[in-house]
Amino acid sequence: MRLAVALLALLAAAPLRLSAADEGARLYATTCASCHGEHGQGTSVAPSLTGKSAALIHLMLDTGRMPASAPNVNEIPREPLFTETQMTELVRYVQSLSPVAAVRTLPIVSGGDPVRGRKLFAQNCAQCHGAIGDGASVGSDNVAPSLDVATVFQVAEAIRAGPGVMPRFSRDVLSDEDVDDIARFVNFAQTHGDRPPSLNAGGFSLAHGGPVAEGFVAWVFGLGALVLFVRLIGTAGKDA
Repeated sequence: MRLAVALLALLAAAPLRLSAADEGARLYATTCASCHGEHGQGTSVAPSLTGKSAALIHLMLDTGRMPASAPNVNEIPREPLFTETQMTELVRYVQSLSPVAAVRTLPIVSGGDPVRGRKLFAQNCAQCHGAIGDGASVGSDNVAPSLDVATVFQVAEAIRAGPGVMPRFSRDVLSDEDVDDIARFVNFAQTHGDRPPSLNAGGFSLAHGGPVAEGFVAWVFGLGALVLFVRLIGTAGKDA
């Protein structure tokens, strides 16, 4: 009797497992295959997905870059089209298409030190994303997006995956602790932008235009205020 109940339970669970696997294949066929190819081999409008890491695939879905609105468009992060469950199934299915080994695990972000993260961010990230993660053009049609709404998990994924022209930072370059610290600094800058160690602490952000642009603003307003003050003194002296 117990054996029969166990067999019935297995039979009942089988369709659920099959439907989960089928869901990844269905989503890929309807939203990805037209650009990336039926077997992920790539086409003239989209790269091959062979050997791509789970972090890269999940990041592109989680940030809404994929599916792209049009081929050869530099996608800026937006709301994802899929649920977390659907993304998990898509990642699993895409990696099943790879005949070569790929990194199949996603990064894990634990507590980090935002003070140390600020130093690491300045050394490794600020050149493209800006001093505080505002984003900037990195040449040609490529853009390093703003990190204003990036989650700590997405920051960690991007570091390990290297989307687009961004370099992929291996553990030999940035350890897991380094990644935790950078992700926490970005999160801290998002939520406590007016407090140390944020670069905004103690003053106005001035759009983070850099020292040259910010110095120009200071000179224009500073000299302008000084000239106005001198003129007011001169006018007051004549009236007296």
